[in-house]
Amino acid sequence: MLLCALAGCSGADDPGTAIPTTIVAAGESTTTAPPTFTGDAGSPFCTLLRDIDPTSLLSGDSGDPAAVEAGFRRLVVVLRDIHTVAPPEVEPDIALVAEGIEALDAALAAVGYDFDALAASGAAAEVTAAVNDPAFTTAGSRLSAYRTQVCQL
Repeated sequence: MLLCALAGCSGADDPGTAIPTTIVAAGESTTTAPPTFTGDAGSPFCTLLRDIDPTSLLSGDSGDPAAVEAGFRRLVVVLRDIHTVAPPEVEPDIALVAEGIEALDAALAAVGYDFDALAASGAAAEVTAAVNDPAFTTAGSRLSAYRTQVCQL
């Protein structure tokens, strides 16, 4: 979802819908609407998003460790590039996504970019917990909203 929010994959991500967030201390859920963003559709950030071909980032056979490694290398580079031009309104969201992808890349690198080996390792639970953190959902929704509202993508 997060990559889709950045690159514009098709799907059910609607930036106008509410974002479910879990409040751990209270033990209940609330819903928060994404903010309304303003900015320049011609900014370097929007231009970079426009130029990303999401189908090429993680392309290849997911069973081929070399293809997985190459895909993650491309993805990490793109996220670093996006982070360098991110507007202040979404910079923390981009940073969160980039950190998560880099952590997943590191976990995959430790097992030779083999998804089956990652699933069998103790790192799989940690990666899954990080990706399922409500902060990632919120960041993805905010990025999707910015992409749609400002970049007009």
